[in-house]
Amino acid sequence: MPEQPEFHFVTERRADVASSPLLLLHGSGMDETSLIPLADAIGPQRSYMALRGGIEWEEGFAFFRRNPDRSLDHADLDRQTERLRRFIEMAVERRLLVRPPVLFGFSNGAIIAASILRQMPSIASAAVLLRPLSPAPDADFPSMPGLPVLIISGEHDRRREPADADFVSQQFAKAGAEVSAHRLPIGHDLHPDEPKIVRDWLIRKGI
Repeated sequence: MPEQPEFHFVTERRADVASSPLLLLHGSGMDETSLIPLADAIGPQRSYMALRGGIEWEEGFAFFRRNPDRSLDHADLDRQTERLRRFIEMAVERRLLVRPPVLFGFSNGAIIAASILRQMPSIASAAVLLRPLSPAPDADFPSMPGLPVLIISGEHDRRREPADADFVSQQFAKAGAEVSAHRLPIGHDLHPDEPKIVRDWLIRKGI
């Protein structure tokens, strides 16, 4: 597995060179391998880069810290977002990513993906956010006209309030993004229908 400063990652270059690669950003307590089966189910010919979060968390890793009450540590989120943004820029510049990626985040990874778009929308070709929260509830997002964003939430997710996904969807829509939202009959875990939902959405958007 190659190493670069700041992040450990796994890359897989595949036959489909016309599609944007997935940048896999796992949830808290996971690692860089956690979302690879999901990426394989979405597009076995689509390239990906799977990152390991830089924060040791529980029995795995996270991309940013939470406070003791599990609320977001916004100061650390901002710091880690800047680190990850610089890494993505380096990866594109060095052709580790052949074009701006689809930010594909689950939970902790979805939050930092949204935070990256808030810093620099042009860094990505699209975003898939599974179980997100807003990284900045009191702020507007910068203009990102036409940026495709897919948000998938769970009806019975005990880690989220029912309105959380709606709120972040509205923030992206207000910024001009093309938002697609799905709510599935599940909790925080992944649903068997999600690979097809994501795959069909990527094909429909031509990403």
